[in-house]
Formats: sequence, C-alpha cells, structure tokens
Amino acid sequence: MEGGEQPKRLNIFLKNDLVSPMSEKRTNPGVKIMVVGMLKEVPITLKSGAKSVKSEIVFEANFIEPKEEDYYDIKLTPEDEAKIKELAADPALERKFVSSIAPSIYGHEKIKEALVLQLMGGVKKMRDDGVSTRGDIHMLLIGDPGSGKSQMLKRINKVSPKGRFISGKGVSGAGLTASVIKDEFIGGWSLEAGALVLANKGICCIDEMDKMSPDDTAAMHEALEGQTITISKANIQATLRAETTVLAAANPKFGRFDPYDTVAKQIDLPPTLINRFDLIFPIKDLPDAIKDERLAKFVLDLHHNLKTEAELETGLLRKYIAYAKQHVFPVLTEGAIEEIKNYYLQMRSSGGKEGVIKSVPISARQLEALIRLSEAHARLHLSDKVSRKNAKKAIELVHHYLSLVAMDETGAFDIDRVATDTTASTRNKIIIIKELLAELENKTKPVPLQDLVTAAMDKGISESELDEIVQKLRRGGDLYEPKPGFVQRL
Repeated sequence: MEGGEQPKRLNIFLKNDLVSPMSEKRTNPGVKIMVVGMLKEVPITLKSGAKSVKSEIVFEANFIEPKEEDYYDIKLTPEDEAKIKELAADPALERKFVSSIAPSIYGHEKIKEALVLQLMGGVKKMRDDGVSTRGDIHMLLIGDPGSGKSQMLKRINKVSPKGRFISGKGVSGAGLTASVIKDEFIGGWSLEAGALVLANKGICCIDEMDKMSPDDTAAMHEALEGQTITISKANIQATLRAETTVLAAANPKFGRFDPYDTVAKQIDLPPTLINRFDLIFPIKDLPDAIKDERLAKFVLDLHHNLKTEAELETGLLRKYIAYAKQHVFPVLTEGAIEEIKNYYLQMRSSGGKEGVIKSVPISARQLEALIRLSEAHARLHLSDKVSRKNAKKAIELVHHYLSLVAMDETGAFDIDRVATDTTASTRNKIIIIKELLAELENKTKPVPLQDLVTAAMDKGISESELDEIVQKLRRGGDLYEPKPGFVQRL
C-alpha cells in the first residue's frame, strides 16, 4: 500500500455449495483465492426500521479458485525435478543450503543449519487411536541487540511460501490465534483467524516475543504442541487447524546477556512455553578481535556491493523444499533408533548427584525433537530412510543447544534451567532448609532466623541463598513469620 493510504475492505458473500465442507478445505483462512462474482448494493436498515439513504456494497461470489499457497500446492515441472535431484546428489548440498539461507548475515552457521532443518520439517504421524504427533520443529533465538535475529526471521518468511511475520507489541492473543467478532452483515457472530491459523502448513515468524503480554503468550501453548486452536466464545465452539512451524526471537530480560547468570533466568517468558521449543539458541555478542574484523569487512562489503551472491536462488530453495515435503517421508532405521536411544540414556544418567535430588538432564520432549530433526536431515538429502548419520546430526544440534542453555556450574546438564522456574540445585536446597526447620522446631518454636542461618551455613548454603529460599517459601505459604526475626512452618 502507498504511504498514508487507508486499507479498504470489501465484504464477499458466499452461499450454497461455496461454503460446503468440500470447498471449505480449499478456502480455509489464510489461503489466497481468486473470486468471480457480481457487485451488489444492499440497502442498510436503520435501528428505527427505516431504510437508510446509504447502501452497502457487497460482492456476491459464484466461483472461487484457490491460488497456490503452501508447499503442497507448488507445481513442479520435469525440468525442476531434474534440477532438484541433481542438487540432492551434490556432496556440498548442506553447505550450499546453509550459505543460501541468509546470505546477508555473517556467521551463525549452527543456527542456519537448524533453520534449514526447520524449513524441511519432520514427518507428522497419525496413529490409529486418533492421536497425532507433530512434525514441525519450533525454534527460539534469544540474543543481544543487533545480532541479526530479525533479519533471519524476515528472510525465512520470504523463503517459506506461506509465511507470516508478526512482531512484539503489535500482537494480541486474538491476533495470534482467533477471535469472534460481531458481524453486522449477516447479523450474528463470525470467526476471524489469527496469524498462527493463517500460517497453517507454513511458518509463523514472531519477533520481539519477550515484549508480548503474558495473556498473549498464553494463547500459544496449545498451538505449539497440539497444533490446533480451540475457541469457545459467544455461541461459537470451533477447533481450527494450526499446523504451523514457529520461529521466534526475543531479547534477554535486561537488554543484554549477563555472562554470570543462567540463560533461563534472563528470558522473560513462561517456562512452560520455552519448553515447547525444540531448539533454543542464545546469541551472545562478545568482543573478539578476529571475529569482529571479519564481521566488519563482511558488513562493509555488503554496503559497498549491493548484490548478495547466494549459491542457490530463492526460487530453487523453495522448489527444493516443496519437492521434499511433497514426496519424501523418511522412516527411522534401526541404526538411527539405537543412536538416539543411546544418547538419550547416556544423558539421562549424567545428571549431577545433588544430595537428595538428581537433576533431570534431558526430558522426553528433547527425545521427540531428536526424532524430528533426524527426519528433517534425511529429508534434506531426499532420503526415504533416517540413517545413523542423520541421527548424529540431530544429536549434534541438540547437544550444542543444551550445552549453551542447560549446563550448570558443575558442568552437569539440568533441563530444569529451561523448563521450570526452579533448578534442581535450588530444589535440593529448599528440601535441606525444610529439614533443618523441622529439626530446629523440635528445640524451639518459633525458630530464630539466626539459628537457621548458622545451621544452613554448615550445610554449605550461603546467607543470601537462604534469604532467597525463605522468601520463596513465604510466598508459597510453606512458612510464616510469627514475629520479626523468627520463622515457623505452617
């Protein structure tokens, strides 16, 4: 639209067979359509019952043709297929894809690799009992300002045929999922789809996710795992399909990463939502002489020479992904299953012993992420089977992100740093404090705080940590202060 123009709307009226369940599949929200019909003037009735001098313009449709929109609708010619198969046999296929995914951004090879696999996607599985397992790989980038996150999102939005780009404060829960609005024309309520539904079978890029209000991020939980959006408002009860891949970007809570604190504490998002992302990459901007020089040269060259030479043009990238999604549905081989199982079991047993509780290094969600990434890697090579090599690539990516996000001070992995508010080590300290309180209450009731500090220090818990735990227990209603300087269990 030209700057300063007001967006215009035109109501299109569909009836009879155009709204039957058969045509509904081709015209669900988000699909671009070509409509044939007639413009009609409909008189507006005023509240008093009289006819208004103004009339509403309505377009009465008598034919609809959906335009190609998602990967499954892209038509490929035999020449395209020959070119795709030739590219798949190229030994440098992965490097070409990675360098073409965001050619105007320097570095971030691991993230670009993950973006390629995200575009490919895993295989959606429907079971006999009606339960489906998602194949979409969700990704979250958390990084310092100016690290190129938004650029990557915009680029992925261009490569995906059905991409939607939304950003931070301009997003509401209804705009993300769906809303019910009063329809003046048919007199009643109608359903309006939001971005996650509109990008069904495509990618939804959400920028500045940390700026969204908690009510709006809460709307995403069902869409990310269950891939549907259920709405129950006014007299409309509906379930909309949202088989959407989500690529989100956010900034740390205090603007930049604090190198001395855990990543999980610096993300201002609910842990249950973060846990639904298959891959989480922190992007830290740390000064490094050699890297900085290369980056400066790269950026200055970009401004000097406006042509970015990508090895694969966007059209070919799109066709390659479409071909892979239409024809390739890889199945896990015994070797791949064994590889993933061994890694999972090895990680599960590596939880550092923390007195009472062992930390949980990896959960079943990461296991499913490994399967999806392995399938996506096999799909990238147009292979019908997921081999050990594909599984190793998936393990490498998951291990890389876990070592950045979920590793504690001792070098042990603890998924609670990402998945919950309380890490395993904090949980252990809480249990120790509760036990100490029970012991001290046998001697005196209420317990002087100073006695608790002394007892905790013997167990290796500092005064500041104790203070934090006491506050937490008070908020949770586990203990109270009958008088200043004394605590007692409820």
